Amino acid sequence: MQRRYRTIPDLKVHESAHALAFEDPALAGKLTAMGLLPGTLIEMVRAAPFGNAYYIKADGVRLALREEEASSILIDV
Repeated sequence: MQRRYRTIPDLKVHESAHALAFEDPALAGKLTAMGLLPGTLIEMVRAAPFGNAYYIKADGVRLALREEEASSILIDV
């Protein structure tokens, strides 16, 4: 059975997970510059009303991510 990893949009509000890796190499550079490294503890703060953005806390720093960026971060709950 192949393991399906979860991504940030799969998190519920106030649920936390550790970042594992990035699916999109093009976004990986941008996300690491924002401080999202593998192993970073991520907490879902809230989703935008229409679901196109996510507000998270990454090691205590609040960030807003577009859906494309959030969906490219593989997490381990």
